[in-house]
Amino acid sequence: MYDEYDSYSEVSSWYGDRRPGAEEVLHLCPECRDLMSSVVRYARVLPPPKPEPDWARALRWLDAVCGGRDAVLAFGTEPLAADGLDLPAALAPAHRQRLESCVTLLDATARQYFDDEARTAFVRALLRVHDREPGVVTFARTASQLALGVVWSVGRANGLLHPRGVVTEKELKPYLNATQSGSTLGEKVRAALAGPYEWTAGDRPWTYGGGRARDLEPLGHVDLLVSTVRRQLLEVRERALAAQQREGAG
Repeated sequence: MYDEYDSYSEVSSWYGDRRPGAEEVLHLCPECRDLMSSVVRYARVLPPPKPEPDWARALRWLDAVCGGRDAVLAFGTEPLAADGLDLPAALAPAHRQRLESCVTLLDATARQYFDDEARTAFVRALLRVHDREPGVVTFARTASQLALGVVWSVGRANGLLHPRGVVTEKELKPYLNATQSGSTLGEKVRAALAGPYEWTAGDRPWTYGGGRARDLEPLGHVDLLVSTVRRQLLEVRERALAAQQREGAG
């Protein structure tokens, strides 16, 4: 704080001496003090900022879910293509075995509970995590626990798991023979995919379908989202862009 007076009067209260310490006081010359007072008076008469329009909040929500504004403007609704899912060529035998075991489990889980697109998203996410933070893959306690973590993180990003989807973690754990919760490795998978930027989705406006419990958990990768989800996101995008254009034209 800055000192408005040359000295402080004695201050006492129930809580003791509330006067600021010397290191908390900024001493200003008279001219600077007058300038500071003018700034404070001016700030008090400024009108409050306009609330952010719903279309802008909706686009910011899409930014997190898809991985940036460029991804928001470019994504389509075609099914995920199952390409680029081969294991890296140069792998230590133990690492290759871990990846192969996990891919086998993800294949089986997708066939049992989901579909081919989900399988593509699961395997793509696994390989991306191995590329970005291989320790998450190689030092997982078991391939079963790792597979559950991938399904947990990617499934939540796509709304495939309860309560948005019909599949529960309670079903997945015994099927994969996993002993820990999906979040145990799922949070590490999510962090590896999100990278250095924390893709935190703001509240989606009610007028754009917000207010749902446990909405899509963002990973920041639009190519990990299945086409059914992207069709829903497309509706939000087109409506928000149309509202933005109308406001700009107005």
